[in-house]
Amino acid sequence: MGVKLKDLLLLPSLREAKVIAGHNSLTSTVTSLSFLEVSDMDFFAQEIAFENEYYAGELVISSFFSIRNDVKKQCEAVRYLHSIGEIGLLLYYVGIVLPELSQEVIEVAEELDFVIIQMPKNNVSLRYNEAIVEIMMEILQEKSPDNIVNEVLEKASLLPEHLRSVEMTLKILSDLLRANIVLTNADGEVINQVKWPRTSTMDVIHFIQKNPIEDGLQLQKDEYSFYYKEIYHKDNGVLKLHIIREHTLLTQVECEQSVELVRVSLNLWGKKHGEVSEYALVQAILNDESEKMYRLAKSLSVDVKAIDMMWLLQLNNLQQEKEIKEELLEHVAKYYRTCVVQVVENRLIVLLGNYRHNDSEIELSNDFMRITQYQQMIDSIVLCPRMRNTTDVRNTYQLMNDVSDQLPSIYKDRKNFSISEIRQVAYALKLVQSGESEVEECLSILEPIIDNKEYLTTLCCYLLDASADFQRCSELLFIHKNTVKYRIKKISELLGYNITYFSESYECYLACMIYCVIND
Repeated sequence: MGVKLKDLLLLPSLREAKVIAGHNSLTSTVTSLSFLEVSDMDFFAQEIAFENEYYAGELVISSFFSIRNDVKKQCEAVRYLHSIGEIGLLLYYVGIVLPELSQEVIEVAEELDFVIIQMPKNNVSLRYNEAIVEIMMEILQEKSPDNIVNEVLEKASLLPEHLRSVEMTLKILSDLLRANIVLTNADGEVINQVKWPRTSTMDVIHFIQKNPIEDGLQLQKDEYSFYYKEIYHKDNGVLKLHIIREHTLLTQVECEQSVELVRVSLNLWGKKHGEVSEYALVQAILNDESEKMYRLAKSLSVDVKAIDMMWLLQLNNLQQEKEIKEELLEHVAKYYRTCVVQVVENRLIVLLGNYRHNDSEIELSNDFMRITQYQQMIDSIVLCPRMRNTTDVRNTYQLMNDVSDQLPSIYKDRKNFSISEIRQVAYALKLVQSGESEVEECLSILEPIIDNKEYLTTLCCYLLDASADFQRCSELLFIHKNTVKYRIKKISELLGYNITYFSESYECYLACMIYCVIND
């Protein structure tokens, strides 16, 4: 069903290859091999990548030809490949196509435990097909399927937490078995459907309906073999598992292991997996369960494709969660036809679409914060416009997860944020994590006032909390507005930047964020 990466290194075609990064991940199992012909990740993500896919267990072959002279894009490629689940990279033609593998790229890979295997340098006689044939023979040779459950769960455990789900487990299983998998409820309504290959045009549901089969049996019709099993789960009742594979029969062990895997994944991530509710819909969006998302949206009459606005409210008290939800829903329903309001963990997620007024959408969240009875229970509200699809919703939610703990350190007196400000916080945190030299370079802007606590406090308040508003800054610092103006004028003179001009203040804004993070 796959082969350990460290075992592949013993193959004749890879014996002289060198592991450059990711030594801790050499025990990962490789289940597929792919080419990275387009290594510019901006282009790849926009034009080529499949939405809602994760490539757990895949090893990529590339020479980085299209980005051979751009170290920054090489680092981005490593980060992107890791983010979509690739195990590592088999890098060809270093010294010929790629002049040298940069230390910066190696450090990024090491940080992520992403494996980079460098084929012998300056060797023009290397051939892709030698490694391809040997690796695929190892992957495809008959091996005992006894460890399907452990293998799939191992891969799922390596996923980001928000991607660990029943659907993602079924996708990994589908790749291992090279089979179509469908999970339905007791009434035959589809909960999850994963096709193999993903681009298949086969009408799997029609096939199931036309070929009824008894529980626990596997039959063969024409080139297809199909297996059916009813699974009882305490939170979901009876669920029906269908596995359809072309050309070859599933072994009894593969069937038994698949059923056991579904049971385990339901216990881990499938509480109320078959539930039809707005909460289940939001969870399906956040967990990248596309089939389930569209099924639930249809059942609930929610136009998910219309969603183009999201609010994220961080709550510090869930005791009046129901009341906050009701008040918020009443507020937004006046302006949007599509409204979904649900609490996930301690965050209230508001998904909106089909705006039916001419008023500014941006002001609506500010209006709510002014009129709500529950201001003290809301730590922050983030406005996220121009959501192009549910992938944007999911990625934005995850970004908020990544930075939310740092917001109180950076913004002492703010509750309302734009998603642009959240992205700037994420960028500042990334700079902090990139090393001492980067931090020192950013903070050097503040050097002329670094020992003046009064000036530093004023600058941070003016740029971060008051959004460059003199009046608001004076209110927050309990000083006169003219005092703020005087201090900002003196600070501008000392720094050599006119802080009142956005074009000159941005670097100071970033430096203030970094200063607040490391001095909290």
